[in-house]
Amino acid sequence: MSDQKAAAPAEPRKSPHSLIQEEQVRAALRADKGPDARLTSWGVKDFTKKGDNYACTVTSIEVRYSLSGAEEEEEVTYVAKLNPCRQMGTMNSFTTVVFEKEAGFYKEIAPLLEKELKSIGEKPLKFAKCFGLFTQKDSEVIILEDLRPGGFKMFDRHKGMDKDHVTLVVKELGRLHAASKLLLDKIPYKLEEKFPFMAKDFTSFNENKFQDIFQWYCINAAEMTERIGGYESVVAWLREMAPKCNEIFEEQTKSNPPFEVICHGDCWNNNVLFKYNEEGVPTDVRLVDLQICRKSSPGTDLNYLMFTSLNGSDRRENLDSILRSYYASFSRVLGVAKERPPYSFEELVREYRAKHLFGLLMGIMIVPLVVSEASEVMDLDDVKTDDVELFMKEQRERVLKQVDSNPLLRPRLLSIFDEMVENGVIA
Repeated sequence: MSDQKAAAPAEPRKSPHSLIQEEQVRAALRADKGPDARLTSWGVKDFTKKGDNYACTVTSIEVRYSLSGAEEEEEVTYVAKLNPCRQMGTMNSFTTVVFEKEAGFYKEIAPLLEKELKSIGEKPLKFAKCFGLFTQKDSEVIILEDLRPGGFKMFDRHKGMDKDHVTLVVKELGRLHAASKLLLDKIPYKLEEKFPFMAKDFTSFNENKFQDIFQWYCINAAEMTERIGGYESVVAWLREMAPKCNEIFEEQTKSNPPFEVICHGDCWNNNVLFKYNEEGVPTDVRLVDLQICRKSSPGTDLNYLMFTSLNGSDRRENLDSILRSYYASFSRVLGVAKERPPYSFEELVREYRAKHLFGLLMGIMIVPLVVSEASEVMDLDDVKTDDVELFMKEQRERVLKQVDSNPLLRPRLLSIFDEMVENGVIA
């Protein structure tokens, strides 16, 4: 008889949807509808498509419930953000941090911002309401208000936002930044010391070369640009810059008074939702996905939005108007609080241009995702390797094919490089 022990059967892989527990749904329902709300049934229904989400799995929870004294049951839907339970360990560590940051924002930061706005008679910030935060490691679940019944939806990322859409976004960024300025001026402590999750960022990782992610994206951009042709100086500059990307990112996102606010941190097409009137004109906006919130310059949020979500022509033609809309919103909230803006509009414009390197880093990383078709998106759920270098090489092969197959990529990418050359960022 053999004395070898039989190998233990492998544990079944956990799925994101299995993380949702009935008690979590019940708690979210009570937070939304009150303590008398009684859960009668619930189910999960997916509604997103490939390319909509990257750091997490997003689905919806359809709920039936009754209220005390009511004769009929009612229905409500929530959006659930779930740990994607990926097999790539490095991505899982990043997932843990982004859930920590978003949960921390909703639990700790958002109430402080809302208190500031309420004290001066301002409306709450335009985020989805949060009804449940469940942060057990590797089983994270965040349950949020479903904005779809209110008419909010994602703008078609392939088109590039026009002036009307971007103006709504920057006005709300202005309110967020102004509320945070009031808060930061008042609190007797450093925000990131009291709330350490605010200090965590892309460059916080030192395992499996994940900290080199910007370097890899920069190399990818150089390869794409070389394939396009005619931009030899840009290709050379990108390759020279690649090893310095972490230092550039950290320098560009460093707090820099008086340009110091709480930033959304990930403000691009997929993370804003719009409501429209009967003529199809956007009339309202909601900011979602606070997973990379940070204390930084407002110029970082503005650069992120402008260089990831707009076509080059719209960015050029409407820049002054967009920045003025932002500054007017920011200044108005401070004015209601009887505070003066800490910088002039002209100084804001200079700060916006000073953060172009950040805009460039975000642009070369995000634009290929923005313009991609579903068939061009790498499915992170199927990635099994923990070799980040191999992962990025596979991603490079995909984007190089995209240069030839996707007509939207070249003009979006080249418009970024053209502006960087004109503004002296790329020498």
